[in-house]
Amino acid sequence: MKKITVLGGGNGAQALAGHLASKGFPVTLFEHPRFRKQVHHLETEGTLELRGAISAGGTLAGVTTDPGEAMRDADIAYFLAPSFAQEEMFSLLAPHFRPGQKLLLMPGNFGSLMLQQSLGGSLPDGFLAAESDTMPYACRIEAPGVVNVWGVKNFMAVAALPPEQTETFIASVQDAFPVPLRPAPNVISIGLSNTNMILHCPTMIMNAGRIESEDEGFRFYGDGMTESVCAVMEAMDRERMAVGRALGLNLLSTMDDMKELYSIRGNTLRDTILNNTAYCGHGKDSPSSMKYRYLTEDVPYLLVPVFGIGKKLGVPMPVTESIIRLASVIAGEDYLKTGRVLEGMDLTCRPERSEGPGSGGHPERSEGPGSRVLKTHPDPSSLAAPQDDSLCLSS
Repeated sequence: MKKITVLGGGNGAQALAGHLASKGFPVTLFEHPRFRKQVHHLETEGTLELRGAISAGGTLAGVTTDPGEAMRDADIAYFLAPSFAQEEMFSLLAPHFRPGQKLLLMPGNFGSLMLQQSLGGSLPDGFLAAESDTMPYACRIEAPGVVNVWGVKNFMAVAALPPEQTETFIASVQDAFPVPLRPAPNVISIGLSNTNMILHCPTMIMNAGRIESEDEGFRFYGDGMTESVCAVMEAMDRERMAVGRALGLNLLSTMDDMKELYSIRGNTLRDTILNNTAYCGHGKDSPSSMKYRYLTEDVPYLLVPVFGIGKKLGVPMPVTESIIRLASVIAGEDYLKTGRVLEGMDLTCRPERSEGPGSGGHPERSEGPGSRVLKTHPDPSSLAAPQDDSLCLSS
């Protein structure tokens, strides 16, 4: 049986570790040494219980803050730490990567590109990394060793680095993963498909008064995503999808993505959100501060790089830019300067013919005959004009 290491100690990491352990996999949970208190209970007890949409319990093979111990025997490593922790975690873990290991970032938010860059432009021989745009569960830790799972996605899309290895990657990890994995064209398409940036960022900005004044909170999805908030989401979504089209990618809307992932219906985005019990089937869940990852992660690590790609391609994104600038004022930090920039990276795509549109919020493979290189850089003039009708980024 494959040996699993789960990297991170938050909601999704503990849910995945407990779920896989309940199925008999030997699972080691790794947390950064600075956040050891987050997994201190697990160091002594070693058991995780899942409640809600999943009723299961498992005993972990180990809990550690030692990166060498975490990676030593791992066949597969699942990375579920926030994007702002990726580069620091990579610096700890990378010296211990070895041939044959597989690494899946959930969500990736272009993190595999940052890993490749940090390693001098290439991954270690025989080591394979991939990204998804989400994680398997909507969940929260409700007590030490107890995770409440609100919902489980029907599937997840994955792209490897390089994309030619995606099918190989999926084949090697699928039997040790809780939901079906579907191939996506490349990690750029994966980043563009992460609809957290659409759902979370405008809702935070437009509910700032409630977040900062209501002690008991509110239902973030059910009450915070009103018709007006959803109108802003849909405007941002159109901009995101326009970036995809400029790259030859057919991205699903946020509404259709949610329908695919959770098997729900709705005539509007608002209806679809309200029909999603994974989001609206529980009590008050709003953040208690504007210093929450819905802004501190999703703006600099998703909206900013997507806006940067759009700017280079000449795709107008005024609503997205306004949300970035408002979030920057609130944070006291210019995210357009400090956010994730895909700078100087050689991103090529080898398009494959598709029989139909992409599914689950994930891009259709481009039918263009060639490939393109886009070196992303803050200066939009650095984008070369395409020489044929296809423009793809891949990684």
